[in-house]
Amino acid sequence: MKKIIGVLMALILTFVAAASAMAATKATKGNNYTIPKEGTVLQNEEDRKIETKTPAARNPIIPGESPTTGLQWSGTYLPMLVQISNPQGTVKYNGATVKSAGVGNRAPWGGQYADIVYEGILYRTGETRISFLFSDRLDEGVPTSVGPVRSARIGHVLLREEWQSGFIYAGGPRREENNIAEMFNELGASDKGVLFDLLTNKWDNYRQRVKGLKNPDNLDVNVVGLRGTIPSTYTASAHAFLFSDSNPYTDGYDMAYNINLDWGHKNWLSHFTYDENENLYYRYSGDAPYMTYPSATEAGNVDDTNSVWMSFSNVIIQRVPYEYTNNSKIMPVMQSVGKGNADIFIGGRYIAGYWVREDNESPTVFYDDKGNELQFTRGKTYIANFPPEALLTFTGVE
Repeated sequence: MKKIIGVLMALILTFVAAASAMAATKATKGNNYTIPKEGTVLQNEEDRKIETKTPAARNPIIPGESPTTGLQWSGTYLPMLVQISNPQGTVKYNGATVKSAGVGNRAPWGGQYADIVYEGILYRTGETRISFLFSDRLDEGVPTSVGPVRSARIGHVLLREEWQSGFIYAGGPRREENNIAEMFNELGASDKGVLFDLLTNKWDNYRQRVKGLKNPDNLDVNVVGLRGTIPSTYTASAHAFLFSDSNPYTDGYDMAYNINLDWGHKNWLSHFTYDENENLYYRYSGDAPYMTYPSATEAGNVDDTNSVWMSFSNVIIQRVPYEYTNNSKIMPVMQSVGKGNADIFIGGRYIAGYWVREDNESPTVFYDDKGNELQFTRGKTYIANFPPEALLTFTGVE
């Protein structure tokens, strides 16, 4: 009898191990990294455990200087965060048809006014969502047309807490264990007048569906208008980056003129090419420039000469783990509180950096390889909330 029980226990343990292996396989199924592993390859890097020399705290705003871009600014600090769709589209470029995310008639509009562009996982298989953070130009009355606005996930909720911003979105998960509205309530944001769910009927004067664009990726919003409805009693806690007039990351830092991000889906590949004359990284989606239209009026017109090629002074790849509610591929929970590696590109150079965020109410602070708080180049910034297992490569001058 003991022998039989022993055999049965062994079979049960074998079954449990097999089931666990199958679950792990299921968790990563669909992540197919396709960019060539050329140049410097960064994937599944060990935690750098950089000892930071200053606390991960909020920096005060320097009078006359924008906290988000470091440019001349004298506005009121009340940023607005908007969730932007990044669906697959097609466009003709250099005589070829490019099939990729956020191109052609699926490109965003109003993005030229964004100070910071975030990108993060929407589906575990590598599709992504974009977030535009606006601040510098809001007091000038722009933008009044931004889109296409889509739904939020848990990571976006925490991003709002970081910036203390107004938050514009179009719905989100409502399941008990992944409920956007409940999380806003728990964090206290629901009572502040800073949340704008465009799927409700409350904001009809500030939103519209754009004719000629496919629903649901056709929702336009007046960001400045909604900002004006936030109670005057609301005060956003400052979150200012540090900026430098000259790049401190030159000697001893690898050159990085071409950056390639592979999220795990062949149609959601991003590339950045450095222009030395302009000191900017220009973004490509697939093999096509990543463009933004001036407003909803021009959206979808691929021949519009007023469209803007999105470019950035700083490109930060923040390595952030994701968990998935009930193992659902469409319910990512970005683990943005904690610390981890940050692959940073400034002025055509690579910095093997780090990030720290102490709690939900704290900012994310980036550090360089020596543990000093990162000194950004003045201008716009792109931040990828990139899984540790995702593939990143870069090369110097070709």
